[in-house]
Amino acid sequence: MKKTILSLLSLGLLFALTGCSLPLLAASTPIPTLITIPSPTPRLATPTAAAPTPTVPTPTVSLPTITPGSVVVPTATTSGIGSGSLSGPYGVILVAPGDVLNIHTGAGADYAISGSFSATVTNVMRTGPSSTVEGDLWVQVQNPGGGSGWVNAKYLTEYVAPATFCADARVNTLLTNFGNALKTSGGETLASLVSPAHGMTVRLWRYSDPIIFDRDHARWVFDSTYEHNWGAAPGSGQDAIGAFHVVVLPKWLDVFNAIYTLGCNSVQTGGASYDTSWPALYTNVNYYSLYKPGPTGNELSWRTLLIGVEYVQGQPYVYSVTQMDWEP
Repeated sequence: MKKTILSLLSLGLLFALTGCSLPLLAASTPIPTLITIPSPTPRLATPTAAAPTPTVPTPTVSLPTITPGSVVVPTATTSGIGSGSLSGPYGVILVAPGDVLNIHTGAGADYAISGSFSATVTNVMRTGPSSTVEGDLWVQVQNPGGGSGWVNAKYLTEYVAPATFCADARVNTLLTNFGNALKTSGGETLASLVSPAHGMTVRLWRYSDPIIFDRDHARWVFDSTYEHNWGAAPGSGQDAIGAFHVVVLPKWLDVFNAIYTLGCNSVQTGGASYDTSWPALYTNVNYYSLYKPGPTGNELSWRTLLIGVEYVQGQPYVYSVTQMDWEP
């Protein structure tokens, strides 16, 4: 009995101990709640404006467009004459005999006609003012009837008396430089010798169609393959078509590469069936005749170049070149 009681007491004690420890054994360690700490929002840097890339403007180079054509009329220069100052004298050119150069009340053909100059006048005086109208330079001149008026400058040239011209050694230098430019195909040299006021008028024959080269066009005549129409050939009547260096240059070199004679304001030829006189339209333009005679037994192979000379601000320049030879 005593053992039984002891056993029960032991069992009770065991229960008591076990019961007290069960909650401790059953309670699981709680999983800590994750606390999400918000990440601090990064402070955005104040955007720094990128330095603008400097824009370098592309330079525009305006090069003159040169379109080869049958006739190129250059713009005449104003010759640097100040307003109210007199300059001259000037002679009338490019006006047919019996016709006149009209004087207008203003710059332009639309103004009323207030007077005129004859085709051979050599005493035109400019009074200074000038104006460009539709590509043409108009200058104010003294009106023979009183007061002043306006004329188209392309019909005027600086007048130089024939005796003064023939005594001017600078013209001989001009002709020498002109020949050298032809022999060396020097476009830049040729351009510097061409009249800056009226360009260089070229005629393949005495009565052929004129083709005018201003300075810009004179630079490329030795290289250009552009085929000009130089007019109907004597005898055949067929148009002579070809580049300057093919059709014209050989004839000019035939004179400059030979022994020739010079004639100031006089024409020398080896005989011709046509009028070989200096053109009436160029009455007030001085010129030289370069004559290459034909050899014995072939006298008809002569050739003559008539080279007109224009003064611009007192300096002589090549104004025109006309080639003449024997024509059937």
